[in-house]
Amino acid sequence: MPRRKLVRQNHFPYHITTRTNNKDWFNIPLHQVWDIFKEALISAQQKNSVQIHCMVLMSNHYHLLISTPNSDIDMFMKHLNLKFSQLLGKASGRINHKFSNRYKWCIVDQQNYLLNVYRYIYQNPVRAGLTNDCSRYPYSSIHLTSFEAKLINYEPHLIYGKEKSWMERQFGCDFDLVIRNGLKNKVFKPNVDINTHTKKILNNPKKLSYLNPDKVSRTSKTSRN
Repeated sequence: MPRRKLVRQNHFPYHITTRTNNKDWFNIPLHQVWDIFKEALISAQQKNSVQIHCMVLMSNHYHLLISTPNSDIDMFMKHLNLKFSQLLGKASGRINHKFSNRYKWCIVDQQNYLLNVYRYIYQNPVRAGLTNDCSRYPYSSIHLTSFEAKLINYEPHLIYGKEKSWMERQFGCDFDLVIRNGLKNKVFKPNVDINTHTKKILNNPKKLSYLNPDKVSRTSKTSRN
């Protein structure tokens, strides 16, 4: 199957995910991987600055929600995964390639979908059975210190603490599958045959007065490679 053409753009956030080779677990403790991941993000920011809106590290993959003011998603991800691999190799003693294939990406160009993607990312450890509460999982951007947030250029569209009750709500495996499938597209798009209840959740998420619509609602042409 041919690799789809990358869309470089600076108007809407990307959902990004990258997995390890063969979905193997990181072979060092996850708290060490978390520190290494943050170090790799800082290093990549110094080469190609992006805005980090949300991130979660799991046992064999990570999720990011980012915006690229300079339309350079490919360069940022190249630097991030290269640095992450190098640091993991040094810490674990493994020299083989750490990540399988290329990172997966999806542009989220509508505010209502964006809010559902935030919830989907933060609920990864809940779906994996690691916790019953997103905020109790330590390896996510919820727990960044103010100093780390500055170094990583963490700029969330919403404040998790203010929206905890809404962000923790779960709508079942079928709804999660709708989000997962929607993220397989170049631009997030749910299946046309979803039921009315699911459409209502997707299209009418909780309104957030402090959400900045400029970050997700501007329209422009995109550049393609």
